[in-house]
Amino acid sequence: MARYPAWLHRPVDAGDELVVSFPDLPGCLATGETEEEALTQAEAALTLHLEGFTQDGIAPPPPQALGAHLSSAPAQAALLLITARPPKAPAVRVNITVDKNLLVDIDAAAADSGHTRSGFLAEAARRMMRG
Repeated sequence: MARYPAWLHRPVDAGDELVVSFPDLPGCLATGETEEEALTQAEAALTLHLEGFTQDGIAPPPPQALGAHLSSAPAQAALLLITARPPKAPAVRVNITVDKNLLVDIDAAAADSGHTRSGFLAEAARRMMRG
């Protein structure tokens, strides 16, 4: 998985929004009202940006060392490393055993949120693994 340097900052003209920008990938930006939201959006933006290179048959620029970007720091910015998610792999059928009442609750929650059972369980697993 690729890890790219990113600036987390609050530009003067952005109001309360935090911005994440990737100096190695001009045009790849993410925003959020909280640090958590901005970083989650940054991970998604980075992943989509890199997938775009792949779909176009172009090798993405490699990430530079963190030190290469220190002289171009936006005002009051934090330099972070953001990891791109790996591309989605084909779905695999699995067989699990759960309590029947839990399954009823899962199906209801999935329906309420517009997910299938599989999609709901996959999203729940992703959230648990992120912490």
